Amino acid sequence: MSLTDDQRAALRSVRLNWAPTYEEVWDSATDLHVDGLHTDVWDDLEDSLGDAVASTGPCPTGLVITGNAGTGKTHLLTRFRDEVQSHGHYFVLLELLDSSDFWRAALTSLRSSLLRPARDHPTQLAQLIWLLSDEAGLSRAQRREFSGDAAPTPDTLDALVTAMSNRRPQVRQYHGVLRALVLLASPDSRLADLGSAFLDDIEVEETAAERLHWGLPAHGFPAVETVRAISAFLAETGATVFAVDQIDTLLAQSAATLGAPGAEGPAGENEVVEQIGHGLMALRQGLYRTVTVACMLPTAWETLQTRATASVADRFRVVGPLKSLPDGAVARAIVERRLTAAYRAKEFTPPHPTWPVAPEAFATAVHHTPRDLLTRVDGHIRSCLATHSVFELTSFEDGATRPAPAAAAARPVEPVAVAPEDLLTKLDAEFEALRVRARVGEVATDQAAADGAMAHLLNAGLRAWTREDGGEGFQIERGGRQLDARLRRRLAGRTEDEQHWAFRAVPAANPVAVTNRVQSAAIGAGLVAGQDRRQLFLLRSTPWPTSPKASAVIADAIERGAQQLPLDEGDLATLEALGRLIDRAPDGLDEWLTARRPAHGLRLFAGLETKPGAVHDRSNAATNAARRARALVPGDAVGKVGGLSSAMADLMFSGTPAPARPEPVRSEPARPEPARTEPARPEPAAPSSAGPAGPLPAAPEQPIALGLAPDERAIAVNPADLRKHVAIFAGSGSGKTVLIRRLIEECALRGTSAIVLDPNNDLSRLGEAWPQAPSGWWPGDADRADAYLGDTEVVVWTPNRPSARPLVLQPIPDFAALRAGMDGTDLEAQEAREGFAMAVEACASALEQHVGLSGQRREQQRAILRESLTAYGRQADRSTVQGFIAFLRDWDADRSQLPSADKLAPDMANNLQAALINNPLLGGEGQAVDPSALLTPSAGKRARISVISLIGLPDETQRQTFVSQLQLALFSWIKRHPAGDRPLGWLLVMDEAQQIAPSGAVKPSTESTLLLASQARKYGLGLVFATQSPTGLHNKIVGNSATHLYGKLNAPVQIQAAKDLAAARGGRIDAIGGLGPGDFYLGTGNDTIRLHAPMCLSHHPATPPTEDEVLRISREG
Repeated sequence: MSLTDDQRAALRSVRLNWAPTYEEVWDSATDLHVDGLHTDVWDDLEDSLGDAVASTGPCPTGLVITGNAGTGKTHLLTRFRDEVQSHGHYFVLLELLDSSDFWRAALTSLRSSLLRPARDHPTQLAQLIWLLSDEAGLSRAQRREFSGDAAPTPDTLDALVTAMSNRRPQVRQYHGVLRALVLLASPDSRLADLGSAFLDDIEVEETAAERLHWGLPAHGFPAVETVRAISAFLAETGATVFAVDQIDTLLAQSAATLGAPGAEGPAGENEVVEQIGHGLMALRQGLYRTVTVACMLPTAWETLQTRATASVADRFRVVGPLKSLPDGAVARAIVERRLTAAYRAKEFTPPHPTWPVAPEAFATAVHHTPRDLLTRVDGHIRSCLATHSVFELTSFEDGATRPAPAAAAARPVEPVAVAPEDLLTKLDAEFEALRVRARVGEVATDQAAADGAMAHLLNAGLRAWTREDGGEGFQIERGGRQLDARLRRRLAGRTEDEQHWAFRAVPAANPVAVTNRVQSAAIGAGLVAGQDRRQLFLLRSTPWPTSPKASAVIADAIERGAQQLPLDEGDLATLEALGRLIDRAPDGLDEWLTARRPAHGLRLFAGLETKPGAVHDRSNAATNAARRARALVPGDAVGKVGGLSSAMADLMFSGTPAPARPEPVRSEPARPEPARTEPARPEPAAPSSAGPAGPLPAAPEQPIALGLAPDERAIAVNPADLRKHVAIFAGSGSGKTVLIRRLIEECALRGTSAIVLDPNNDLSRLGEAWPQAPSGWWPGDADRADAYLGDTEVVVWTPNRPSARPLVLQPIPDFAALRAGMDGTDLEAQEAREGFAMAVEACASALEQHVGLSGQRREQQRAILRESLTAYGRQADRSTVQGFIAFLRDWDADRSQLPSADKLAPDMANNLQAALINNPLLGGEGQAVDPSALLTPSAGKRARISVISLIGLPDETQRQTFVSQLQLALFSWIKRHPAGDRPLGWLLVMDEAQQIAPSGAVKPSTESTLLLASQARKYGLGLVFATQSPTGLHNKIVGNSATHLYGKLNAPVQIQAAKDLAAARGGRIDAIGGLGPGDFYLGTGNDTIRLHAPMCLSHHPATPPTEDEVLRISREG
């Protein structure tokens, strides 16, 4: 029976991974796990974990899991890793590729594993440091410095070390290891490199002063001591599983290199066995609260038993061996889970869940391994696709992968189709267009860019490279922290011997960064001098740094067989284009790859050997690589289409008529956006005179156009999406202020009022008209500017500057409004109680500086303040600061659990009264901070924009206190006046948001900002946070903002932080460091799209107004 289009698409989507890689141990096994496999071994693993948890020192537990190839050892480890981390413990995966320095490999694997995600923390290392700082009794503000959102300070690091040393005197000996771990967890890559270098005992002369600054000793420790010290720190907060994999590969490699073993084995191979045996014993005996689990073939364990130190067998208990499939039901469940996931993604309903494998076939799978089962199913699916026909697999016995001859005669097999030339030509055009659009040059010169992008690029290229040769026998894995990528080829199934090709891009100029990465890559690749089955390609186009230590590490890697290949921009563009094509998976892609073979023309892959088991002649490696290498330039591998522009290539591919004028070359490929996360776009039916921004008058629900994509599509967001908040990350010269102004203006055109905090005077001209039309306006923007200025009133407020339009604070929020809805047990009542508690906390934070907290009683005073605010808030019908002062003076002992409250509360009342007298913001003249006055437009106007200039609040604490009180008042007001069914009620815009809710210490405005970020959306208030410092903004603000906009950033640490933020949401912003003014990436879900923003509608000259000009604008407005 011929395949239908739906069937073919569904079968093509099936990916049966029957041989999981080292990297995949860190992926969740929950979706694919099937009960009924290896239950006795699982019980032993759980028991061993319990023993480690209960242990207080070195743990007696050591397990060896044996099983033949394909029985599920790696899957079992993956599932165990899930279990360990779900209980808050630690999992370390040691891949042994070189036995010559066991402890160096253990340290590298330990560090890499600690940088993997944990259950409730970004990484296992972040979990460790957070728990240690909690145990040490550090304040919450100090602990936040260790959250991974901001770099620590030397003072806080000293506080952690001192506190831990007082609790555990042995910490003093290894305080340098603890300091290095904290630095390693820092988002600042420079500090992370410094910590990593200390752990590796790498001394670079250029960093001596910086080591001293952070309290690091001049010298590190041998790897074995460092591993044991880290193990002791881990044991303070949980148990650890140290899983050892790849022993079979290492033994097979040594046997192949040194000759087949005789009765006693060659001396060289015996040395390898001894090294492994000693290492396993030391792991099991020398680590704390640790269960050591080693997975290997039965033959490998037999070798260790008979030829390693005799006592190694006495230190480990053997569990297993892992067996073949126990019954047909388990076999069927394994296949069904994987097929169901693939079919569901394609919205395909098969004839039955295991189609195209007949249900009766699984009765014949009992004596097969899971790997053999999946291999046979995959082979059957590929056979169906190759013949364009479908027939069910009825047996897993040998020779049963095709229908019987009679059945085959009844259903003639169609000939294998070759992709027609026109389809290949269309793919040529698309590929060339993607290459032209690729912007990956930064990857070749910037280490942060390479760290963020090379794993993805190489993975795409290696997938293409293997598919160009049919894809048989290869496995591709991302290399984790040590490597960018690794290609494996299994050479002997019974011994699990493999050939490896590893890649690491090292464009860094900093010698510490180079030294760390080259040394780590050499260990991760398993380089051994004279061993040709482990190859490492170091990718770099510039000379290496001349630091003595860096030079020594590089020379050692090259001596052991590492090769340097150029990091060519043309190659990178090809990798980017191949990744886009493979992700889209167009029809005919495999045929196109086979016919064109673009990945085989890459210089980066010139050193790959396609013959299984081939051993390279090192002396000729460079010559061979140079002879095979060539750059893939436009037209080289795409034949007829040559140098098509990206626009014309797209038109050729899509069949769309050519435009009347040339389109600009795109800066990145346009991506199909997911239906639910794509930004809303203006309807194409809008009148042409309206321009990209849409028609006038603007309806409240009309999408807001933020900019044009490279293909000149208008990219917009729905006003309702702004309820979920916006975070803008952009530095000076990025056009951030213009973007903020245009967003405020477009919201005003839709009737949305806004409160705008203006710390830099950039926003006070929102009510001024341009003297003449500026460049950067879209068609129709002149009319939009007239409509905006005519229908919007802009008022500039000047707190603490009475000569203009002052605002004064009401330090106590409207508690009566906050209490509304608190009674009851439903979710809304619970949220109301949470909102009340958060408002109390925010109010207390703002008042602390005014009530005279001091001395040894500081914590008692803080507690009394919170107790009294809570009590006052629960009873006051009209809450005012004078009412609260009276409440404190007329103190009732029942209000506090502290006996000292009777004396301290009246003193606090006096201090607060004095603050009202001395602080004009609290007791001066002017408009009280009333959101109704700030947000309600006058008659005849659609919207009011209240710009609050902060020129009268030069002190940062003053500003934060003012902002806190404003936010509390606003929260109380929106609870009384929710937006209802309006898509967006109001905006609160906060520029320099890192000063309002920073990632480090708690400020007076932190709690109130977090309150709004978590609860304002349900009442219709949208928040806009703008910052030049992604690392400086509180992580809860970032997480609560559904829409991200990334503009040009200047500092490398901020560039990398922004890339990490985008990557965490599934997007990529590789070119962020090279963006021009007005260029931004928009991220609204699991992707990003580049856009160029229009000029704002109100006057925005090159320089902001002076303070005197701001005051004039305020008085005249």
